[in-house]
Amino acid sequence: MTSRMRSTVFAVRALPVVLSAAALVVPDTHATAQSWPAKSVRLIVGYAPGGVGDVTARIYGTRLSQAWGQSVLIDNRPGANGGIGAELVAHAPADGYTLLMSTASELVINPSVYPKLGYDTLKDFAPIALASRNPVVLVANAASPFRTLADLVTAAKGRPDTLSYGTPGIGSIQHLSMEMLRMLGGPSLIHVAYKGGGPAAAAVVTGETPLGAVALAPALAHMQAGRIRALGLSSLKRSPLAPDAPTFAEGGFPIDASIWTGVLAPARTLSAVIGAINVEMVRASQTADVRDRLATAGSEVATSTPAEFSALLKSELARYERIVRSARVKVE
Repeated sequence: MTSRMRSTVFAVRALPVVLSAAALVVPDTHATAQSWPAKSVRLIVGYAPGGVGDVTARIYGTRLSQAWGQSVLIDNRPGANGGIGAELVAHAPADGYTLLMSTASELVINPSVYPKLGYDTLKDFAPIALASRNPVVLVANAASPFRTLADLVTAAKGRPDTLSYGTPGIGSIQHLSMEMLRMLGGPSLIHVAYKGGGPAAAAVVTGETPLGAVALAPALAHMQAGRIRALGLSSLKRSPLAPDAPTFAEGGFPIDASIWTGVLAPARTLSAVIGAINVEMVRASQTADVRDRLATAGSEVATSTPAEFSALLKSELARYERIVRSARVKVE
């Protein structure tokens, strides 16, 4: 899968959106509350098409474009565990026209995994709203001999570090979920990093890798078609979207690591613009269309205020710093 930009534009009606009349005089690099959005909005996704961030961006992008009367351009910038896309947004003009659809990985894990980052999670972004939540699912190719997590544990103990599994990248929540599984006495496997959840899930389908740790979203359709089977979910209870898929906890490994997605803007973006985007994100999350499309893709709706999203970032940064340190995960 090429790392060059993949884009989708949603056609929309030309309708005006009127925001607060605050800040009549602002620098040219900022949007004014009265005129925003006056042109198309670019929504950056740090992963290849098909992953949870990409799918969520496209679902919300349709609703946002309809609400704003402007096109929403989905701009895929895969690489560095979402870090390439995050850095692009961190240094974009704070005018509301370049936004980030982030997963937890690039914002709360990368700071502990990568020795140098081109952005600071708490200083360079203005959190807007959560969009979805998704558990990690460990899947096996349908032709593999592994029908349960116990099967895999038994086989891996007989030949440690010989079986491989794919994830969207080093330090992703998918990767760390498997490290947590290993630290709890689970199988020791060889990690293979892909540029997104879609490619990682496809690799299991084709047999390129016998196993994959991916978000439920890119795996669900393959599971339902019988191309891959779920061995475990990284949630403490089963997902209503895949009720037959057991949890790691049921197999004796109590792991709780959900993948969330959310929208952020560059720091210093006008609060009126942040508020306007939050309103439309929350409004979109309450529609049957968004909920149904997310459910079909394997995700559950999530939402928040900007302040709640900010608090989540701070708590998750501390949590994953501890996990990364214990697992000794680093990108050289």
